[in-house]
Amino acid sequence: MLKNPTFLILSGPTKEYIDPVRYISNESSGKMGNALARSALKKGSKVIFISGPSNIFPRDVKLIKVTTALEMFKELKSNFKKADIIVSVAAVADYRPVKSSKHKINKYYSTIFIKFKINPDIIKYCGKNKKNQVVAGFALETRNLIDNAKIKLKSKNLDLIVANGKESFGSDSTTAYILSASDTIEIKNKNKKVIAGKIINETIRIFENIKAGKNIS
Repeated sequence: MLKNPTFLILSGPTKEYIDPVRYISNESSGKMGNALARSALKKGSKVIFISGPSNIFPRDVKLIKVTTALEMFKELKSNFKKADIIVSVAAVADYRPVKSSKHKINKYYSTIFIKFKINPDIIKYCGKNKKNQVVAGFALETRNLIDNAKIKLKSKNLDLIVANGKESFGSDSTTAYILSASDTIEIKNKNKKVIAGKIINETIRIFENIKAGKNIS
């Protein structure tokens, strides 16, 4: 009988500081990440939980708190080989300021320009470097939801991707689509605990197929 897989879950937002008091971020609450961790724990799995700034943290996990995308990427790489299944629901900032001011930027000018550079693509790194591991990501889109999710599923070499809209931010319920290479599962207006349970079940099913040598999703 297969052992319970170890999960590595990335959750919450990141903050990219412009100066000591201002930053680029988003409205991610960490609720889905928490629900995923709780569902995995109920399956008897060990959970490594890397979270950006949030007030919601699951119990009985190895908790690693980070702030920026670079910090999250560093911790992901440190823990990557310890996990059988990686699920990233973290809303990682795509860009960060090239330079963060050491002091508050005062209102001297009517216009300022801030130069940004791209952050590492954390979930793409996971898809590229997986070794008999399952990697699942999330795609939040404001248009062409399914089409864009399918593109990310393939381009980032994921086993599973969950697509939803911006209304999922901070809410307890949402509509989600779970996509693999062979199937799309629609879950309409369900509590995030229900959706998380389905995601965990699907990732475990894929993991068991890989361990059994089937290598199918």
